[in-house]
Amino acid sequence: MKNISRVLISMAVMAAFPMISGAVGTYYDGNLYQKPVAGYGANGGGFYNNYGAGRGYGQNQTVATRTTTAKIAKKSSSSVANSQSTKKQGFYLDAYLSHEFANWNLDMKNAGSKLHYDNLQWNVLSGEAVYYFGDSTPMQVKVGASYGMQYGDSPMIDDDVSAEKMWAAQSINVDGSYEDVLTGTPALSVGTSKDGTQMGFNAAFGFTDLFSVGRMKVTPSVGYRYFKHKLETKNNYGLMIDVLNSESFVNCIEVQDGEIQCSPYVGFANDSGVVQSFAGFYIVDGSIKVNADGSFVILNDTGAAQLDVGNTYYYEQSGTSHSYETEWYGPYLALDMEYAINVNNFVNAGVEFGLPMYNSKGNQPYRVDWAHPTSVEDKGDFGDAWHLGLNANWSTAITDSVMLSLGMTYDYYKVSGATANTYLNKSYYETMLDNVNNWIAYYEGLGSLSAEDKVIYDSFKDEQTTLKAYKAAGWKQESKNEIESIYKSMGIRLGVNVKF
Repeated sequence: MKNISRVLISMAVMAAFPMISGAVGTYYDGNLYQKPVAGYGANGGGFYNNYGAGRGYGQNQTVATRTTTAKIAKKSSSSVANSQSTKKQGFYLDAYLSHEFANWNLDMKNAGSKLHYDNLQWNVLSGEAVYYFGDSTPMQVKVGASYGMQYGDSPMIDDDVSAEKMWAAQSINVDGSYEDVLTGTPALSVGTSKDGTQMGFNAAFGFTDLFSVGRMKVTPSVGYRYFKHKLETKNNYGLMIDVLNSESFVNCIEVQDGEIQCSPYVGFANDSGVVQSFAGFYIVDGSIKVNADGSFVILNDTGAAQLDVGNTYYYEQSGTSHSYETEWYGPYLALDMEYAINVNNFVNAGVEFGLPMYNSKGNQPYRVDWAHPTSVEDKGDFGDAWHLGLNANWSTAITDSVMLSLGMTYDYYKVSGATANTYLNKSYYETMLDNVNNWIAYYEGLGSLSAEDKVIYDSFKDEQTTLKAYKAAGWKQESKNEIESIYKSMGIRLGVNVKF
């Protein structure tokens, strides 16, 4: 009785093989879903559902014959499916919604200034379309685009304090000798960044599944990518301090191991308008501070001597204090790797390496000595910057042609040795040059100069030379090999993949 039951069950299972084989007609192609191939239906004359009348199979076949035939059919159908799954063909569209965490740092090597936008967050909508040529042309074309908006607020730090280069300088004594001093007018401010935007696009040409590593298929491609982020700062609060410290004029002391405290620069202006320290006459940084009215120290209304603390003050900037628009654009090479877990699930990963150009334009509206709307511009040529991009996704089917995906992204952009350009306010500096020329004419009209007057006169001459050089350059100051800029982000994304 048991033997009869086994035979009946075997016959029932073998009878169901045509239906099971037919169900395989919709299958996963290892990348996205592919609809059933034409001719595989019941009336298509194809391989599936070809059991029974019309193909030479009588109704009186033995169990052994049917079993053998079913095994052959199952093996053949599996081979056909595997063969077809290696051929990607047609148009595919991916759409993603991402949340990214990012930082952007802009450092000046020689000037020592540092600008940091920390803890940025973005909501990004992106899409990507791929066309596979298929058949005997295992090639593909891919294009993508993205747009993002800053999420929430994040801090911006404009740091001119922490770099030692902001402080190192020399002063000129009355006898014309130079003395190394700790001096400078650095500032530190903290503002709020919000309402930033980013956008990008890319296009690539690749060789679909050019080679395999085990069960993993690899597609190399070459492309072009453009990425831009715009950031603004408002509600900026800062402090500027003028410090002077030398062997004879000590304003800095070490209060304990590792801690140094410096008082602001303090000077006294005599009736002739010369800042005098305890050791003699000093001209900070080898130059004189010249006001719009021609004076070069702070005096009271009667012109009597007055305490001068230099450029030491606190400030608030409620409007836009910083605005930067930064672009990275250029060619890249990429490898996309794909691993099919089963007919309904797969994982893929990609790595991209690019050599983008770099351009960043900044505006600081509160700087009256700089031009607007472009105050600064930094440029990196081909080879100065590089980009590393990584991504990984897991996808699962929800219909024959639609999948859901969950993944992560990582991007790292860096430029070293970019050229910094500062655009000066023409009106501001031409007024300064006129004042310097007037002071030079005044001292030259005195005839013979005392040692004190000679130091001041020489300082004016040095400043005149600098200002004339800026004028000849179109009121622009250029510093090569100055900028190091880094943008990095990590994102989590949810997407939908559709085959058309």
